[in-house]
Amino acid sequence: MYSSRTTWAVVLSVVLGGITARAQGVAPPPAPETPSPPPPRTGWRVQGLPLLNFNSDEGLGYGARLMLVDAGDGTQAPYRHAIIAQFFQTTRGNAVHRLMLDAPTFLESRWRLGLDVSLLNDRFSPYYGQGGAASFDQDFAACDDRNALEDAPDVCPGNPAFRGLRYYNFEQRTLPSVVLNARRPVSGPWQVSMGYRFRMTRVATRYDADALGQSGASRLEEDIQAGRVNDGGPVTGTFRTAELTAGLLLDLRDNEPAPIRGMFHELAVRGAAGATGSSFNYWGATANFRFYHPLGTDRLVAALRLMGDVMGGNVPFYLLSSFGGVEWRDGWGGVGGVFTARGILKHRLQGEVKALVNGELRWQFLSVLPLKQRVDFTLVAFLDAGRAWSDLSFQDRGMGRYAGGGGLRVAWEKNFIVRMDYGVSPRDGTTGFYLDFNHLF
Repeated sequence: MYSSRTTWAVVLSVVLGGITARAQGVAPPPAPETPSPPPPRTGWRVQGLPLLNFNSDEGLGYGARLMLVDAGDGTQAPYRHAIIAQFFQTTRGNAVHRLMLDAPTFLESRWRLGLDVSLLNDRFSPYYGQGGAASFDQDFAACDDRNALEDAPDVCPGNPAFRGLRYYNFEQRTLPSVVLNARRPVSGPWQVSMGYRFRMTRVATRYDADALGQSGASRLEEDIQAGRVNDGGPVTGTFRTAELTAGLLLDLRDNEPAPIRGMFHELAVRGAAGATGSSFNYWGATANFRFYHPLGTDRLVAALRLMGDVMGGNVPFYLLSSFGGVEWRDGWGGVGGVFTARGILKHRLQGEVKALVNGELRWQFLSVLPLKQRVDFTLVAFLDAGRAWSDLSFQDRGMGRYAGGGGLRVAWEKNFIVRMDYGVSPRDGTTGFYLDFNHLF
């Protein structure tokens, strides 16, 4: 609006000035010159970004990300190369330290190459069992008197159902996680991808006294004793997995960080065997469908994500929460939590088969221009639902879980988005608050 007023003021001044000048026999003054746009940035530069988030499952997260960006001659978007170093950890024992390389036009080709070398530490990784029948009782692992557990870790005053503070947890540490992805357009919005994913993961089912570990069996240990985990093979120790991946993508989004219209679909497969460097032989496939559509105005958008994932073979239990696809990162996964189903506990449902549905209604109710920088405020109402089956026989009893809630998005120049969500899961009686970056999908 303000730019239009300025433009019309300039035009009117020139016209009036020309009429007056001709009446006086004087040449009109020259029109004001339009300022030239600044030249594109070229070469290398350093960028830094502090990282701060919070969610009910992992606590307060803090860290920093340092980017070394090569803009090339200024014509490559978003850059020619980027080297990214990240330090990030949370107050509840999670750590995600990464060193990443992103080359959108690798060796001046149409291939986009990404390399991610990470240390992933999930000290209190949740495990509630496998499939839709996996039960959850808050009293089994809830104790308000933490001091009492230092002397008697299996006894909580006032809670006779208590089985241990770590009853629903186990420890996993992955070092290194190496992910190599390559993707390129093939025809219009169609793309193909391929990659390789290697992990060395150490798993422990017991905690020492400093971590208030109980002497009784955890839910994971109960499933191990019943033969429901890893087909009776070893569970604790260090394990190696290595997958080859491939996928087909269709991307019709008008703006990747915050789409108003369009769609994004992906079909991806993965496989691991001794020939790929894995200690386990298994396979997996993922279908990911996303839709975005404005409802009468661009300020009101309906968004939908449908995901399904199947796995087969000798799948290690700690990967039963994972999905596939080029945008999925190690450390995400499971039906429940900040990346899949808000209000449902992290990794609440897992198994060889998983289904996930996310629906959002996004209303951009305010846009402001502080210091000529556009900032948009968007209210979101959402409904998340998921289901898991322990294996491909689909014989599990029990039903899926769903959660609903609302949130706020604050977007700077439509690309940098802060996300705040609060969700409630009626069936489990759990809630979750999430402060993170970017839309869920």
